[in-house]
Amino acid sequence: MAVLGLVTVDPIAAILGTPYQRFSSPFGIDGLAWSVPSRLDLLAVSATIPRTGQFRRFIRGAQAEYETICVWEVWNHDLAEALVRYGFQPAEEEQNGEILRGFRWDRLVH
Repeated sequence: MAVLGLVTVDPIAAILGTPYQRFSSPFGIDGLAWSVPSRLDLLAVSATIPRTGQFRRFIRGAQAEYETICVWEVWNHDLAEALVRYGFQPAEEEQNGEILRGFRWDRLVH
């Protein structure tokens, strides 16, 4: 979990019974994520200094660390375009009875 940096319990996620936790990455990205050794799911991300390459470096670090990365509920067009540039494909998955839509990257595909 080196790319995620400091990981702490998110009180709302705990109340809702989801596995997502807060993270503060050394790459300057904060957000909500859930991870197992081979997979990273991102629900929310925020750059501490937008438009300086922090997210690109974070994703490259995550691609080196995980075999699968999913970014869910992408509402930002610029983020969606960036994910496609980084090799992500549109994806849909069911989690806890909800359909999540977003983007997925798999190391084996690249």
